Amino acid sequence: MTRAQLKPFFRAVSRAASAQGLVGREAVEAYRREVMREEAGADHAADVDPGSGYDRVMYRLAVDAGDWGAASRFATGEERRMAHLVEQCARQVIELKAIEDNPPAMFVPETVAANHDAVAYVVGCLRQAGLLVVQAGGGDWWADISGAAAFSVFRMLDTHRRRILKRLGWGGTLAFDPAAAWLLDGVIVSRGTLYGYQTSPIHVGVPATA
Repeated sequence: MTRAQLKPFFRAVSRAASAQGLVGREAVEAYRREVMREEAGADHAADVDPGSGYDRVMYRLAVDAGDWGAASRFATGEERRMAHLVEQCARQVIELKAIEDNPPAMFVPETVAANHDAVAYVVGCLRQAGLLVVQAGGGDWWADISGAAAFSVFRMLDTHRRRILKRLGWGGTLAFDPAAAWLLDGVIVSRGTLYGYQTSPIHVGVPATA
């Protein structure tokens, strides 16, 4: 990372950490190192490649901060990453919609695919956004998305996610975390970590020509 890149980098870290609800110097520093390690394989800013490494780190920080304008500027070559975010946001909307529409005794956390009405709701949202969504023989749904459309589709799904959380009385951060999983703890909405059995019935990929 060059000297000129350090100032926007630390500014982006501050915004993202705040959006993630991190408080205190130690928590922010641990988050900064985690992002650099996961996105660029570096423990120190000086070791981050000033080209693609810097772009990956800044893209991650922009996504964590919910700054999709900034994310789009660092998304060159990141179509597959954005498709993954769309897929995970769709999964979370399905989980939250299932919680909202079903009494606690009827909620099935083991598989979001079991919540057919919630899946249909998200499929309808994707189709309304102009995506071709088709159902495969196994019952899962598949959609291809180009990099140009991914950001607008993600913003649309994220808006649905935030609105449902507010209706459910969620008092925590609304920042998007692709690894978050939404469960029902009694009658209280609970945010956990994604487990292996929580897979999305809607799969989003990048067209071969993209």
